[in-house]
Amino acid sequence: MKRTRICLFTAHSPLFGGGGAVLRSLIAHLPEIDVAWHYTEERPAQGYESGYLGRGVMGGNLLKDLGITWSLLNQQQVPALDALIQQLLRIHCDGYWIVSHNEGLRVALELARLGKQVHLSVHDDWAAALCARSFRYRLMGRAADRLTRATLREVPGFDVISEGMRAYYQQLSGRPGEVCHRYLPEGSIRSPLPRVKDGLTAGHIGSIYDKKDFVSFLTLFKDFARRRNRQATVHLWGCHLTPDDMPEALRPHVQFHETLPEEVVVAQLADCDILYAMYPTSKALHRFSQTSLPTKLTSYLQATRPVFGHGPADSTLSQFLEATGTGAMWTGTDADAGFAALEKALETEPSHGTWLAARDHYFGEKNLMVMRRAFNARLL
Repeated sequence: MKRTRICLFTAHSPLFGGGGAVLRSLIAHLPEIDVAWHYTEERPAQGYESGYLGRGVMGGNLLKDLGITWSLLNQQQVPALDALIQQLLRIHCDGYWIVSHNEGLRVALELARLGKQVHLSVHDDWAAALCARSFRYRLMGRAADRLTRATLREVPGFDVISEGMRAYYQQLSGRPGEVCHRYLPEGSIRSPLPRVKDGLTAGHIGSIYDKKDFVSFLTLFKDFARRRNRQATVHLWGCHLTPDDMPEALRPHVQFHETLPEEVVVAQLADCDILYAMYPTSKALHRFSQTSLPTKLTSYLQATRPVFGHGPADSTLSQFLEATGTGAMWTGTDADAGFAALEKALETEPSHGTWLAARDHYFGEKNLMVMRRAFNARLL
């Protein structure tokens, strides 16, 4: 049987963040699809040197980048984009798999307009994530929405990272797309281990979306532990914050750790009482919390420790915890409600079957089926 040859393009390193983890998990379990990963980034990524296409279209000098990004979003000519598309057109393949991050959204549109078979993956909405979370692009949200709508209507198919994004894009473009998460093999979910240590510990990996919200959680966690005559400690792996970002009174309760390979950090997460996940509560980032989904949840599932969620009640994070029964959610600023949510999270002891069911529902084989349909059915 002929293997489908796919050119995957990302405007970030294959080793970058949650999106990279999603893509690597899918590619590793789709042996019938021959994926050649090409990308733009500051420098080649170790192990993926052959796919390096140079620096990205966006970024760099502020004024220059603002002009380029504005033209990019408004479908105007950008010489660097034209050169990138020519590079991609010279790659021998049956179709293209484009991730919408940065210039990827415009790349997908232009390739589709040239009649190429294009499948688009959206891990974060351009306007809700890049614009709303960035000082540099904060005034470009409407242009990003227009480009998103045009691209969704032009590409043959696309997948999104959450049901919330699926519903939003159906409203935006009239096309719903399919939901595709990271894939976790069933054997990756360990049997939960009982906690026997003194103190109270929480673990978190990756970026903190909002420092103010995190400080609110840290204060709550410290006060909760003090009422029980216990010492609270929050462990942060791979976090961009530093001790200087924390109020002085809270610094003894935070331990910063370097970024570690997932197989290493999962074992350390499993040694915590609860695992912290947050979405920002600010109105400016409301759509982000409704349409994204924290990839860190896949690591938390592997650690099989209850999750303490913090963010809007209508966020994808809140929906995840309610659907899976793997933790509790603090959705406001009221301390008593936060104490109740912490108590619930600490008392939650999901069975191995509960963790497996969460994996099946969100991160199981149906995600591989989405990508098989996207490529095999259309290209073979």
